[in-house]
Amino acid sequence: MQPSPTALFTGGPALRLVDLALSVQESGGKLSLDDEIRRYIRVVAGDWAARWNCPPYVAAGLLEFAGDSVARSGTLEAYPPEFREKVTRAADGMEPAEYLRMLAEMVRILDREPAPEYDELPMAGWEFLQVFPHLFGFDAVLMDEGDLPFTDTVERFVTAEHPYCADRAAALATEAQRALVLFPGGRCLGDRLHWATRDGLRGLTDTVNDHMQREHS
Repeated sequence: MQPSPTALFTGGPALRLVDLALSVQESGGKLSLDDEIRRYIRVVAGDWAARWNCPPYVAAGLLEFAGDSVARSGTLEAYPPEFREKVTRAADGMEPAEYLRMLAEMVRILDREPAPEYDELPMAGWEFLQVFPHLFGFDAVLMDEGDLPFTDTVERFVTAEHPYCADRAAALATEAQRALVLFPGGRCLGDRLHWATRDGLRGLTDTVNDHMQREHS
């Protein structure tokens, strides 16, 4: 019996790449498929767990597997509805098998290039959410806390997480420190989160570090 490919395409890298391709197709020329794939590769390259679990050439292999399977059967019917529908829209009249193989080859070619720096290829909105999910989530904490001074809000958050603050608070400080390194200007991530300027992120890391030294050292 031929195994069903469904589980490979209900989520994961193949669907993510098709999502990006579809966003390009529907952007009316505002987005570049090459650049969106470069950003995908950059996200994976910047996360050791993602590289260990599914590097870009494996994602390309999944797309090629799907293309070969569709070429043999002549249809996308064996695939999950979401994957089937998105591939059809992204292909925009191209044969789905040919489109999936083309997308796989693009990933392989671009994966051989060095990952672009952020001043060369700016971070996209979807990329920001993948690279800085804890900073993005902390924005909701700030809105809930009202008019407290920023560092007081950070301290209250860390204290509320104690004694399990090594998880969320440490992850928050790690992302803040990474942002300070990747975006060294005064605005840092302030264009995406109004408080995530260089001074704001330094205040966050200092507050978290003070708590960790006081309570956990």
